[in-house]
Amino acid sequence: MSNNAPGSWGPQQQGPGQWGPQPGPPGPFGSGPYGGPPPQQPPPRTGNAGLAVLAGVGAMLVAAGVYGVIVKSMEIQSTWFGVGVAALIAFAVGRVGGANPVLPVVATVLALLGVVLGQLTALTLSGADELNISVFDVLTDYGSELMRGWKDGLEFFDFLVFVFAGVAAFGITKSVGEK
Repeated sequence: MSNNAPGSWGPQQQGPGQWGPQPGPPGPFGSGPYGGPPPQQPPPRTGNAGLAVLAGVGAMLVAAGVYGVIVKSMEIQSTWFGVGVAALIAFAVGRVGGANPVLPVVATVLALLGVVLGQLTALTLSGADELNISVFDVLTDYGSELMRGWKDGLEFFDFLVFVFAGVAAFGITKSVGEK
């Protein structure tokens, strides 16, 4: 038979409370880890998917123009240019749209389209310089030749630019949207 009576022969209490001293100062709802209010969590970040797509389109147009001017002026192309286009678009889409699971795919498509438009911009600027006519005249008078020349000039390196830009756009959008 067990003796639960207090005293030198029974169980000893270890301090205030049945389970020993509780950590932390007493709160308004009691003391200890279970006595206080729940910890405050920041509200989940929400975004506007429609506005994110518009921001992505705007970023795509700006990035494509910058890409085309850089490629034309330097007369080189780099995968980093494609990643830069993708990063700008992805940051705009992820920041405005939040953690919507569709937005990384949208940003990837916009990044690929931005790289294509950037390459076409570089070809258009080069054609305007070579023919000594305006960019508008190149687009209106030689648009089909411009597209044919772009398709015929695609190389393995161009596909690497597309792959890097697509992967970067997806990852950056997902990362920025979740923060």
